[in-house]
This record gives sequence, C-alpha cells and structure tokens, in this order.
Amino acid sequence: MSHVERRGPPGPSTRRMRRVVDDEAGTASLLMPGVLWITIVIAIVLIDVGGYLVAAARAQTLADSAALAAASASHPSERTDPTRAARQVVETGGGRMESCRCRRRMPGVTVEVSVEVPGVMVPALGATRVRATASAVLTQPHPE
Repeated sequence: MSHVERRGPPGPSTRRMRRVVDDEAGTASLLMPGVLWITIVIAIVLIDVGGYLVAAARAQTLADSAALAAASASHPSERTDPTRAARQVVETGGGRMESCRCRRRMPGVTVEVSVEVPGVMVPALGATRVRATASAVLTQPHPE
C-alpha cells in the first residue's frame, strides 16, 4: 500500500472546500423545523385517512347487521317492525339510518347507514360522514 505525504500549504482546491464546508455550518438547524412540520402534517393526514377507513368499515358492518335484522323481522311469523329492528341495530352501533326499504312480508330489504368520520383534515375537506348500503333477502331453507 502506498502512502502519499503532502507537504507545504494547502492548495487552492483545499481552501475552497474548507470555505464551502464553513459556509454550510448551521444549515441543518434551519432545515429541521421544516422537516419536523412536514412530518407532523403527514402523520395527521395518515391518522385521518385511517379514521376514515375505520368509519367506512363500521358503516358497512352496521348496514349489513341492520339489513339482516330487518330481513329477519320481515318474516310473517315475526311481530317486530322491520324498520324499527334495523334502526335499533344502527343506533346501538352509533350510526344513523339514512333509509330503509323494508316492509313486513317483503322478501328483500335494503338499508343505508351513515357514520361520522373522526379526525381533523378529512372532515375539513367535507367528508364528515361516510355511507354504506346493504341488502338482505329472506329465503326458504333448502331441504336436504
């Protein structure tokens, strides 16, 4: 291995490099607040999008459950009003029933449910509630 030894004063390129490095001192302290601010905004957006997705899943689960409850209540042997059965399921789950196309003795029902979207950014953009629709049909069991 060879070793190069330099003697004498530093050359012009070395002096120029030292000047560039000296001029860059403190740049990180100017960039850090910006990087931190961008990181916080990205975190808030990600948390809000996650909240929206959870609300959408919750709305769909409530719509499915309410449709099944209404379909069961629409059976001729039941005495419960299908709309009331669906509304009870939705309100117990913390949602709001937007519509229910269900009547006693009807084979099929359709329920639309909405759930409030939590967060800061997504509701500020206008998505304060998320809706979901589900249908259920009451059929006769298949003989085996």
